Amino acid sequence: LSCRVDGREVQLKAKEFALLSCLYAHTDTIVTKEKLFDEVWGDSFYSDSTLNVHIRRLREKLEENPNEPKYIKTVWGTGYILETNK
Repeated sequence: LSCRVDGREVQLKAKEFALLSCLYAHTDTIVTKEKLFDEVWGDSFYSDSTLNVHIRRLREKLEENPNEPKYIKTVWGTGYILETNK
């Protein structure tokens, strides 16, 4: 599975792709952690740390500087937002 970022192809694992797809479906809208868990993991076991690790891996693959993301931003206490208007 892959996506394109700034003209380059980025290889993603299945969960990373599902997570990005969910965020992309709700671009520029806050997606709660609960919604991400439901849509990406379903009934499987999950935790906040699982989500954090997957978001971190996505940022490392997609962002120029994962420590200062311009696409996948954290909305503290709520979830994440995929911003495309930058």
